[in-house]
Amino acid sequence: MVGHPYVVRLLTLLALFALPFAGVAQTKSSRGVHSAVIGLPQGAMTTIPSPDQNWNLIFEFPDVYKARKLWIQHKGSNERRLVREFERSLDISWSPDSQHFFVNDASGSGETRPYVYDPVTLQTIDLAVLIAKASPKADDYLGAGHSYLDAKYWINSHELLVKMMAYFSEPPPQRPGFSGTYRVDLSGSVQKVHEASWR
Repeated sequence: MVGHPYVVRLLTLLALFALPFAGVAQTKSSRGVHSAVIGLPQGAMTTIPSPDQNWNLIFEFPDVYKARKLWIQHKGSNERRLVREFERSLDISWSPDSQHFFVNDASGSGETRPYVYDPVTLQTIDLAVLIAKASPKADDYLGAGHSYLDAKYWINSHELLVKMMAYFSEPPPQRPGFSGTYRVDLSGSVQKVHEASWR
């Protein structure tokens, strides 16, 4: 029976499990509605369509011995263009208006860097460069042994929330760790939401 509590619970769990795999999924929270962030790899091939359905991002991960490639293809076209090759895992999210997408590149065990791409030109905005210009403290910690800078979500079609966590792995006495939260506009402006040191 559909109304049975166990059936309802099972359907709810299935829906929650499926959400991360829906390329065009949007989630709703206190921040409003924004495009889902897709973690990769998820298999040999993952397709992530833009919200307006005009673009497809295609991530290929044949096996651990071959390059991980991100391609982009316009709707109705048989041609796809290589965005970049990646060494490890990454996160991807389309902007709500489908005019940009961001990639968090976890290129090593001690580093993550976020980039924003224009799907038409593949022109890249390095968010670390923008944040370094706006915050000398963040700039210093971008060179730490462990430095994780991640775009968390699109605030709107031209702004992102970016978070940083970094620390030096040098022997004692160690420098304090650092965390920061930034509101980054694609025009280049950066608003410091929060910065703090920790031990």
